[in-house]
Amino acid sequence: MDLELLLNEAKRLDESGIQGIKKLRKRFDSAEIYFHIDTDGVCSAIGMKAYLEQYKFKVTAVHPIQYGSMEYAIPKGKTDTMKVLVDFAHGKHMFDIHQDHHEGQVGVKQGTATSFKKSPSGAGIISGQLSPKEIFPASDLHVINTVDSADFASQDLTPDDIMRASFKVNKTISVKDNHLMMGLVVNKLLLTYKNKKGFLPQLVMQAKPSMFSMYNIIKKLAIKEGYKTPEQIGTDSRSYIEQQEGKFKTGKVQDVMTLKTGESIMVGNLLVQYGGGYMGKGKQYDRYTPFKLHPEANYMTIAWPVGLVQLSQNPFKKLDSDLHLGDIMDKKVMPKFKADLKAIDISLKTIKRVFEMDIMKKKIEGAVGFGFNDLIALYGDKIKNLKKETKWFSMIEDITNKPFGNLTFKQKDLLSKVTITAWDVIQAGSGGHKAITNSSGYNFIMKDQYDGGYVSMLHKIQYEIAKVMQDK
Repeated sequence: MDLELLLNEAKRLDESGIQGIKKLRKRFDSAEIYFHIDTDGVCSAIGMKAYLEQYKFKVTAVHPIQYGSMEYAIPKGKTDTMKVLVDFAHGKHMFDIHQDHHEGQVGVKQGTATSFKKSPSGAGIISGQLSPKEIFPASDLHVINTVDSADFASQDLTPDDIMRASFKVNKTISVKDNHLMMGLVVNKLLLTYKNKKGFLPQLVMQAKPSMFSMYNIIKKLAIKEGYKTPEQIGTDSRSYIEQQEGKFKTGKVQDVMTLKTGESIMVGNLLVQYGGGYMGKGKQYDRYTPFKLHPEANYMTIAWPVGLVQLSQNPFKKLDSDLHLGDIMDKKVMPKFKADLKAIDISLKTIKRVFEMDIMKKKIEGAVGFGFNDLIALYGDKIKNLKKETKWFSMIEDITNKPFGNLTFKQKDLLSKVTITAWDVIQAGSGGHKAITNSSGYNFIMKDQYDGGYVSMLHKIQYEIAKVMQDK
């Protein structure tokens, strides 16, 4: 009977997981994992590490990845290792495995081993579907799913629950609820320390697939590296909350156009905020601060000076409304700007320069950069002045694959002749669903291309959102 169980277990391992994993194992002994910078991304990386180790891969390095310019500043990795991407929608030709749980993916090379399934979290797919053995405990997956899908209202969680940075066992609540509170603290600490050099890679490489292990490793790293203590995070968080409380304005919908950084205004049941305000020393930013200060808000739009507008539902309120925020942006708000955005051409020179800004500023060696395959994956047939199977096409391909910092003036000038409309650039960089949607890419618009620059457009878009949403 024991032999039969062993054979069944071996069969389950053989039939589950990522298609082609055995062929990849014959090609590679080791792997590098690239993961999105949030709690689900970190847990997905830890889960994928455990999954690959079942097939005797040695995970030698892990690398955080983020949308925008940082996406192209990631290291290429070693030539003889398998490259794995988790919890990220933008693929690249360098990856041998791409696992994601979002609604759509781009840039995936033909022949890449993929696992794309819509789910509350990527870690849940890896742990419960790819692996024949559960990697994360069910109680941990509940925490990960709760955080990644912002499923707070159904569990009566408050902003204070999500923003708390310290954990102590509360004997008045259940073991399950204590576990949830610990997991929420893991999320808070992870997001607080995520930009500390080496923190996320050390966490992924050292932690076992459990929230308890992650909690202990985070505490150990924080002490070792001298990060802010949970008590200091709490103090700085309260200071930030007080600052933002003082930046709330009263007025009418047209006053949305005059908001300065950090300032907010209520229009109907929509909270409108421009920028995050001061987030430097002595201030601990948290994305849920607006909902703590304004629990009456059903919805919120925030515009970031980096060229992003977000519209989201208050995740702490149970709303009867069946509004689809992605549809509102796509069908009610953005069409009013389509003519203006279609009339603006964004050059390939500008796109490549912006996307490789982090590489040049930080002087990163061996970064992947924004290449020709990325251009095609993002914009496809929307690219103007790039006819296939011509010398011009080949020349632009060759130039685009070189680091922007190494290009000559003439090469940059050639890239400026290939363009995409601002409308198509923003459409490619935007997306969302019922409860939250993002519109990004406005930072590609130069000051001389739009009156008042792209910041003026951000204000106008928020104004249109406010007009549409004020009666919802």
